[in-house]
Amino acid sequence: MLEDVTVAKCLEFAVETEEIGAELYRRLAGKFSSDRDLTELFEGLGRDEEKHGEQFRMLYEQALPRFREHEISPEQQNYVRAMSMSDIFSAGKGLAKDVEGIKTREDALERALGLEKATLSYYQAVREITGHDDILDALIAVEKKHVVKVMQLMVTGAKFRGLADSY
Repeated sequence: MLEDVTVAKCLEFAVETEEIGAELYRRLAGKFSSDRDLTELFEGLGRDEEKHGEQFRMLYEQALPRFREHEISPEQQNYVRAMSMSDIFSAGKGLAKDVEGIKTREDALERALGLEKATLSYYQAVREITGHDDILDALIAVEKKHVVKVMQLMVTGAKFRGLADSY
């Protein structure tokens, strides 16, 4: 959870979130290596999370000078703080923890969906502070596609063939 809400802290938290996601997906890909669909999904999501971490680092470098003196209203601070309180961001019980406890395909997909939904909500809250930014907008668009892809596998059992697929 974020205590001190600044643009810098929000973006640092986003980088940490992407690192959590990449680690989770690496571990899930290994754990479910006998299920090709899940392995492909988790490997692809893991690669995306690593790339997103780099993009947030770039956004940090570009945005920091612009937002150094930026005032964040108490309402915005509380909203971002609330969005950062998801279980996935909790050090003791975050979604990247206890991968050994994930036993089934459904459990793995639920964990992935939880991560994707929480990060999407958090990034949308950050965008309310920063306003329009091409990098952040692109990251949010990809996170939305991740939510849809994971849900697609959950609902239909369909194979993951790429982000362009639809139900």
